[in-house]
Amino acid sequence: MVALCAGPARAQTTIREALAKGADRAVHVEVENLGAFDSLGVARLLAAAAKAENADLILTGLQSDDLGSGQTGVIVAELLGLPHSTIIMQAEVSGAAIRVKRELEDGWFQHITMPLPAVLTIQSGINKLRYATLMGIKKAKTKEIKRVTAAELGVAPAAGARIEKLYAPHKAKQAQIFEGDANTAAAALVEKLKFEARVL
Repeated sequence: MVALCAGPARAQTTIREALAKGADRAVHVEVENLGAFDSLGVARLLAAAAKAENADLILTGLQSDDLGSGQTGVIVAELLGLPHSTIIMQAEVSGAAIRVKRELEDGWFQHITMPLPAVLTIQSGINKLRYATLMGIKKAKTKEIKRVTAAELGVAPAAGARIEKLYAPHKAKQAQIFEGDANTAAAALVEKLKFEARVL
């Protein structure tokens, strides 16, 4: 198991924690100003570093704590040309495939079987985090951390996304009840969608 992290020197603390909790080794993409990269830029960094590892399964978080765009893991999968699935609650590897349980809206779930290698974005709370044991902390000090830079990976900082406007969406309630039997109501609905809403 390889822990992969992009960030400044202070990210070493998180990397060492991952090693203490069981990762065999780590790759640190050293970027002092990660804010200079948008989601695509960060994904390019991670994908370039992950490609060299030739991993069977790549697990990412669902979204970051800062911008929370939820895009980076999916973009990594696209850049690597790998199948992916998001908001994963459960995963079970079976031979050359993996069966996952995805969280959907309103308490619904979806079960998917995917070929490996693949990329999954994991929902928080999927498992209880293990504690770093004293032995794990000691071993972490001797485990390998490979350091690479964005320049070595051939990735330049991107312009970064900029928020131009932030506002609450306009709320408007417009409901119409169609009278009559199902066929009459359906015909009236189709007519409204065609000639008033112009969506058909």
